[in-house]
Amino acid sequence: MIYFLAGNDNKKKNERARVISGILKPIKINEEEISADILLDYASSNSLFGDINVIVVENLLNREDVMLSGNDWKNLEESPNIFIFLEDSMLAAEEKKHKKYAHIERFDKKEEKKDTGKDVFLICDAFARKDKIGTWVLYREAIEKGISPESISGILFWKIKSMILNNDKNFTKENLKLYSSQIVTLHHKAHRGELDFIIGLEQFILNSLNK
Repeated sequence: MIYFLAGNDNKKKNERARVISGILKPIKINEEEISADILLDYASSNSLFGDINVIVVENLLNREDVMLSGNDWKNLEESPNIFIFLEDSMLAAEEKKHKKYAHIERFDKKEEKKDTGKDVFLICDAFARKDKIGTWVLYREAIEKGISPESISGILFWKIKSMILNNDKNFTKENLKLYSSQIVTLHHKAHRGELDFIIGLEQFILNSLNK
């Protein structure tokens, strides 16, 4: 059985994951270990006592290096074990692709709508035009208004994924995939306290549009 819990409300996502797990202790696969082979190994594994395992993975859909075929997803779905994928975001195209195999639930903070208004979309539009100065100015204005870097990076990540799917002409697909990976890395490093998210995202914007 597969669950996708998507959205920016991590508290509610984690609460839902605990409900799904019940009395079972989840097995969390960290980002350094995750691979298609490991997931498929868990799909086919059974404990000595016939217990069910609950496997938890964060942001699998962001990983360009972990690819699962339709048959692979079918194996996870039919496994006696439970797979819970926690995703910060999930595009409509991704939801359509995976809903045949998984239960998909969304958990978004209502207050985040304030942060994802026209200011953030203007930043994304300027980025898509490769307008370096315009993107930077709009970014600084948004930060000064109190818009969080999490909100900006989330919508920018969504925009870049859309550009990949639509074969955007202003950027190569290789560069866009690199940018989406860099945003994910920024997010993880910022939440581990390894960098200042505001400064890191600003540097990302300037470096990405400097090519």
